[in-house]
Amino acid sequence: MTDRDRLALIQSLSKNLNPIKKPGNILIASGIWLLVSWLYVIFAAIQIGPIRVGALQALTQSSHFALESTTGLMVSGLFCLLAFRESIPGRDNDQIMWLAILVAAVWVGIHIIGIITPALEPSMEGKRAHCVMEAFFYSIPPLLLGYSWIFRRYPLNTIRTGVYLGISAGAIPALLMQFACMYKPMHILSHHIAPIMVITLIGALTGVLFSKKTPSPSTLSE
Repeated sequence: MTDRDRLALIQSLSKNLNPIKKPGNILIASGIWLLVSWLYVIFAAIQIGPIRVGALQALTQSSHFALESTTGLMVSGLFCLLAFRESIPGRDNDQIMWLAILVAAVWVGIHIIGIITPALEPSMEGKRAHCVMEAFFYSIPPLLLGYSWIFRRYPLNTIRTGVYLGISAGAIPALLMQFACMYKPMHILSHHIAPIMVITLIGALTGVLFSKKTPSPSTLSE
């Protein structure tokens, strides 16, 4: 192929391409989504019922409870970052992914250990009759909002993006219920943390729906 032929090929391929905006800062975007999601969840939760008496003070009184809360916050933040990083092709997310999985395993493990040695005295105080349904109510709007934001970029693996965002969105109410619902490790595992799996599935299904709209390479070259 001569230089003239190569130049003609490049011009023909680029003739119908539209310029795209440079994607914004991923840390800022993910941070904004996380902040808005937390504000929404907190506002919605206190409309239904108050924070458990003494729950916030327990953060300074029990290192075990503080560790539970900190790891839960890290799970939401790390998977949120992963989801938004998926929106830019070519990013290597393996290290963050394994760190997020490790922190999530530690988070669940701490609560399992808590069945034997709970961070706080187990009590029915603050019990919410429909905390599982609240978890879904709190998680789905941030999930859909975040996914619509991410999809404006170009996530190549939309299902994986949905899984990451689903875990992050589900972890927010799960952590909030540490303060808004009764403290019993088995209840936390079955009613607060377990619903994350359903929210993750919803995130994956959202990814399936969005992936149908993702242009294929053959479409891009037309």
